[in-house]
Amino acid sequence: MIETSRRSFLVTLGAFTLLPLQRVEPDLVLHNGNFWTVEPHNPRAQAVAISDGRFLAVGSNDEVLHLASFRSRKIDLGGKTVLPGFIDAHAHPASSGRSHLRNVDCDLRSIKAIQEALRERAAKTAPGQWVLGFKYDDTKTSDGRRLVFKDLDEAVPDHPVLITHRGGHERFVNSIALKLAGIDDTITDPPSGKYDRDSSGHLTGRIIERAGASLQKLIPSTYTRDDYREGVKFISKA
Repeated sequence: MIETSRRSFLVTLGAFTLLPLQRVEPDLVLHNGNFWTVEPHNPRAQAVAISDGRFLAVGSNDEVLHLASFRSRKIDLGGKTVLPGFIDAHAHPASSGRSHLRNVDCDLRSIKAIQEALRERAAKTAPGQWVLGFKYDDTKTSDGRRLVFKDLDEAVPDHPVLITHRGGHERFVNSIALKLAGIDDTITDPPSGKYDRDSSGHLTGRIIERAGASLQKLIPSTYTRDDYREGVKFISKA
């Protein structure tokens, strides 16, 4: 059953239907759908009416379509499921933006492709300077394994390399980076961190959580305020 209230609009799809005392004509009606409202007392609906980007009504097809005028746009969803918007309240637009502008995009489908992208950047990088990558996701590559430092050594033998995993909690480095940080097989894991090892106990080049702090300190921060501004602008348009 459709419900009414003195307030003008629904704030979210997960709330009960709220209609103003003075009828407001919807500019959009979505009907014949399977709406999950995330409202325990009214968990499912068939249709919604929207005006100026806000929900006017949530209810059955008959109830909501009755509110439409000849000017209202009506869309038949054909039984498709509709969910409320999922809001990611945890984001890093500034740092993500600067990475997009400066670092190697490693969101590629194979280790070979990642190596080629790193090799291309290294050719344009001054001797001894870091080659940085980001957005690497081992679950998206066809190799069925993670990067190891030998992969990075093969691609970039003359520069320190650090690649950040898409999840933000792992880093992958080459042997030069390990040497610069004084990290070898004898090192012990720090609190809240881990140096990944193979079955023989040797380092793989995968650095987890706070174990990467010593490496991050070695990377010069050359970003300016303008860099951050440009990064945020980039992300806002992505």
